[in-house]
Amino acid sequence: MRLRAALQLGEQRPAKAVADDHQRLRAMPLDRVKVDRSFVLRMVQDADAAALVIVELEGESVAVEAEFAHLLQVMDGTGATEVRIAQNADERARIWKGRKSAFSAVGRLAPDYIVQDGVVPRSKLGEALAAIGALSRKYSIEVANVFHAGDGNLHPLILFDGREEGALEKAEELAGEILELCIALGGSITGEHGVGVEKRAYLPHLFAPVDMQQMERMRRAVDGKELGNRGKMLVVEA
Repeated sequence: MRLRAALQLGEQRPAKAVADDHQRLRAMPLDRVKVDRSFVLRMVQDADAAALVIVELEGESVAVEAEFAHLLQVMDGTGATEVRIAQNADERARIWKGRKSAFSAVGRLAPDYIVQDGVVPRSKLGEALAAIGALSRKYSIEVANVFHAGDGNLHPLILFDGREEGALEKAEELAGEILELCIALGGSITGEHGVGVEKRAYLPHLFAPVDMQQMERMRRAVDGKELGNRGKMLVVEA
């Protein structure tokens, strides 16, 4: 994987929060680092780059400078083709604008897309992305990956044209395989957006029957008449 990168200066944070972040950071594998601080590291995609990554560092100056030096060592080991340091808040904002515009930009590549939301352990992120690429080739459907590298939260965008017969069903089948992949890698079918109706059928793949039944009992204990989200959650087969 070849990458290009860029960095930026940011803000101060309370010492306790910084210390907690540093402790979490040291526990992360070097090839999975998402660092905190007052720098933003951004991988800028070029012709032969496989990914674009943004890393933001924040904290007290002394600690941050040490983490920044460590970050550069990590980057040197990835084969990054370029490292840039954003020099001001405007450059930092432009970096994040690119990330925030990713979903709408993908809308220019296909008339329709399904946004999936799964999560895998950070140490399995590379394996998950490789497997999603294989599934993309298997189904002959393009998949754009937008994700949170720091916590393994994946947002594959499955591109299709709903005007084509069977295209939606094929895309949904691929989306389901991605959820199964997340479970197999020790993750979950949702990282932040919840289960809802769409992913409800995958709950029994993630939880044992006794777990599903216990969640249903808890739900009925607080909502005996099932007024909230009626028919939309925790449906357990008899």
